[in-house]
Formats: sequence, structure tokens, C-alpha cells
Amino acid sequence: MHVFLDANICLDLLDTTRPTSARSVSWYMKHKDDSALRFYFSGDFITTFYYVLSERRKIDKQKVVTAIDALCFEVQPFYINHNDFLQAKDAFGNHKLEDFEDLLILHSALRCGCDSFLTNDTQLLTLKSFETMQIEGV
Repeated sequence: MHVFLDANICLDLLDTTRPTSARSVSWYMKHKDDSALRFYFSGDFITTFYYVLSERRKIDKQKVVTAIDALCFEVQPFYINHNDFLQAKDAFGNHKLEDFEDLLILHSALRCGCDSFLTNDTQLLTLKSFETMQIEGV
């Protein structure tokens, strides 16, 4: 089973002071050694992780890079491509989800072959699924 971690889940793993971090870390620690699971996240969020942690949270920049590197070792980065953009663009305005960025990430996760999309985003959680992929919370 392939599980795509939303940016908010990855930020919870990188910054344990976030309000939702304890749940996310607990879920990940419980499942990370399950050989039936493979974990992915959008590599396109790496710059966002770096900015949020180093500039907003004022965490030492080298520690941030080291933490992101550790995340990439355990959770495979998967990058958005132009086709993901085109599919999200076509769905934008025609889908009950009105967040273009979420549509872009969801299409990327589908292309990655993910069965499950893990998030703390309440709007995404109300969908319960996106095409063939389940949307789940921690």
C-alpha cells in the first residue's frame, strides 16, 4: 500500500511543537516499520518546509536541512509534473474541492500510485476519497 503524506503531516514530523504533531508522530511511528506500506510526500514542499522551519520558527538552518534530509530518507519525495498541473487545472472549478494546490497534490499522489492520502486538512478529510485514493486523517 502506498501512502502519501500531506505537507501538514510532514511539518508535524519535522516540528513537534505544532498542535497536531503528537497525533501525526504517533501514527507515523506506529506504521513506519510496516513492510506493506511505502510512504511518499511532495518533494515540491521541501522549500516550504525549509522556509517555515528556519524563517518562521527560527530553527537553526543546518538543523532544518538535516531534519529534511532525514525525512527524505524515510519518506520518498515525489515531484509534481506538468501533467499533474493540467489535470488539476481541468478539475479546478468543476470539483467540489476549490483549492487548486490541493488538487495539484492529489493528482500527483494518484500518479504516484498511492492508495491513501494522509492529512490533517479538515476540508480534504470531508471528501473521504479522491478518485481511487482514500483520504484519511491520523
